[in-house]
Amino acid sequence: MASGYWFLNLDVVNPVDYITYREANYAFARSHGFRFVIRGGDFEQLEGIKRHRNVLVELPSYEDALSTYTLPEYQHVRDLRRSTAIADLAAVEGYDGPQPSSAPPPEGTPENPRGYWMAKVDVTDPDRYKDYVAANAEPLAEYGAWFVVRGGRNQVLEGHGRSRYVVIAFKDVATARACYFSPGYQKALAIRREASVADVILISGYTGHEAAPT
Repeated sequence: MASGYWFLNLDVVNPVDYITYREANYAFARSHGFRFVIRGGDFEQLEGIKRHRNVLVELPSYEDALSTYTLPEYQHVRDLRRSTAIADLAAVEGYDGPQPSSAPPPEGTPENPRGYWMAKVDVTDPDRYKDYVAANAEPLAEYGAWFVVRGGRNQVLEGHGRSRYVVIAFKDVATARACYFSPGYQKALAIRREASVADVILISGYTGHEAAPT
């Protein structure tokens, strides 16, 4: 069964009190066995609307991503976030279908974290978007990409969202960036821009170390 995720983009408006939320959220996630895939981290805005902090939390399933949000013990954590940040949060379904690469990239280290693309997409021309999906297969395979989220079910829990969510893992940030700006992917990107609007960032994965939010 595919994992579920909380896909979170936010702007911190009270950095001092946000630390209290961040610690409470981390403790809640750890107590339930959830895993931070992305937690803050350096990022580069590639397309669309920018939020200044980005998080991806892995839960056992999409159903867990929905139900955990409504747990009574989570409401205090949620209220802490709402009082210190403006957030867009969605529950999204993980991907367990065919991959462009034979194996996922190795787990990152503090010195060399994984790189990720996080994307929110509204498809405006579904038929043309299929051409984009076909065109991106070769460059993604060339750079060892691995889909963590690829379409699938989603539900906006807070703020605003888009109709399609995508998360792609690479062995490191340099590889993620090289893939995006490669000639092969730029050709595919031109097709995607004809068929959709998107918010896309390139970001480092979480390896247990994080700078304080700014």
